[in-house]
Amino acid sequence: MDFKVEKVEVDDQALEAFDQIMHCGSRGVHLLFSHDQIRRAFVRRDAMLALEDAESGMHLQEAIENLVTIEHVDEQQEFIDALDPEVCDLLVHLYFGFLDRYLNSDGEEVPEVLH
Repeated sequence: MDFKVEKVEVDDQALEAFDQIMHCGSRGVHLLFSHDQIRRAFVRRDAMLALEDAESGMHLQEAIENLVTIEHVDEQQEFIDALDPEVCDLLVHLYFGFLDRYLNSDGEEVPEVLH
C-alpha cells in the first residue's frame, strides 16, 4: 500500500461529537449518512481495496480532516453529500469499521443492530 495515514489532531469537542455519533450508531441511527449512501457503499465491494490507491487515500484523509472541523451534524451531512461518491463510500466503510470497534470496546451489552 502506497498510502500512509497522517495523524489528525482533534480537540475535546470533536472527540465528544465523535462519541455521540458512535453512540447513536450503536442504536442504529447513523447521523452522518443517508440510507442511500450506506446502501451504495456496501453494494460496492471494492471500496476498501481503493484505500490501497494513494490518491484515494489522500482524498479520504482530506475529507476526514475537513469533516472534524465542522461543528454541526447538519453541516457535516451537507459536506458528506458534496463529496465525490467514491470518497463517500470509503468514509461509510471507515465509519462502520469504527462503529464495530466502538461496539466491541466498552464491554457493555449492546442491543442487536441491523445496519
